[in-house]
Order: sequence, then C-alpha cells, then structure tokens
Amino acid sequence: MPRLLRYNLAPTLNGLIATLPSHSHAWIVPDASIDFAALYAEFDTFVMGRKTYETFLSLPAHENPLVGRAKEDVVVVTGGSQGGRRKEGWGDVTVIGSQGDAEVVRFVRRLKEEDAAASPGKEKKKDIWLMGGGRLAGLLMREGLVDVVEAAIMPVVIERGVGMFADGGEGTEEGERVWKLKLESVRAMESGIVMTRYRVVHEQGWTSGAHDGL
Repeated sequence: MPRLLRYNLAPTLNGLIATLPSHSHAWIVPDASIDFAALYAEFDTFVMGRKTYETFLSLPAHENPLVGRAKEDVVVVTGGSQGGRRKEGWGDVTVIGSQGDAEVVRFVRRLKEEDAAASPGKEKKKDIWLMGGGRLAGLLMREGLVDVVEAAIMPVVIERGVGMFADGGEGTEEGERVWKLKLESVRAMESGIVMTRYRVVHEQGWTSGAHDGL
C-alpha cells in the first residue's frame, strides 16, 4: 500500500500562504485546541521548499517540530543557483534539487512508492507531509503526486501573497488547468479557523476550456 502525500497548510480565506514580499506568516490565527503533537505523529517524512524550511529554522529549537528528526525524514527542495546545496546554519537534512524539477518529481515518487505496510525487520511507514511552498506544491500537483489537501483556512484575507499552488496552474491552448477535489471532512473551530480535508480526484482531471459549464 503506497504512502499518501498530504498537502497540509494554513492558507488565508483568499488562498494565500505567505505575504509578499516579506514571506511573513504573522497573520496566522493561534488555536490552542489544535493538537499539533497528534498531527505530527501521523507523518514520518516532511517535504518542503527552502523558504518553508527557513521559517522553521527561525523558531526556537524547543518550538521547531523538525529538530531531532533523522536526515532522511526532512527533505528540503532548493532551486535556482541554490539548487541541491545546503546553506550555512541548516540542520542535518536531505537537500535535493540540483538536477531541477525532474529530480524532485522522481524523489517524491520514490518516497510514495515505499510500502506503508509493516514487514519483517521494517517499521510501518507513515504518510508524507508536503509543507509548502506554493511552487513546490504546484509542481507535485501537476505531476499527480498530491493525494490529499488539508487546509486549515484562516479567518484572514491579505492583499498580496504566495498562492497555495503558485506556478502550478499555467494555462494551455485548451484552457486553464483545473483539479477536482472531493470533500472528505470539514470542521469549524471557535477561533474562526475552518479545518478542511479534500481528496484529489486524479482520474477526473480536465481543463476549463473543455468544460465550459464548470
């Protein structure tokens, strides 16, 4: 049984995940009723882009949930001139991206193909947490690798920021790219946060130009 790649994030009501140009998350609404320890326990691999990882590095060590995890369990994707290289001050993590998007797709696909069932001498593998950012999520969505989108929608709107799937929905001659999602659960919190979980329906992909009624 393959592992699920779950894009778990906290976007604004208008679908942004960080302000621009500061890439700040100061607008996120705190909610003490959310059991983050239980949430992190559902995963054993964490995949993210450089800016997302550096956000975690800015936290005190005792507040950083990635501290103390094995190198192979924290995967940081870098691109451009930084592609595949570790920056000074980073922890002992797996860094990929030196060979571009194709390498990233191959790596994540291999992670997903690891058997989630326990076998003699091997522990059961848990799901994979895609932590962002938007460009990485867009790439993996285009490649059909994202299985679940779990959005804790903040009761906030910001004017300018990074999209949930930044660079991930460029148009084609047939129309703009669209992915169908199936709602699996929704829960409203007293803080105003709305917790949602959607399954990505890979077998029903389409472009908006071919489905004018949608």
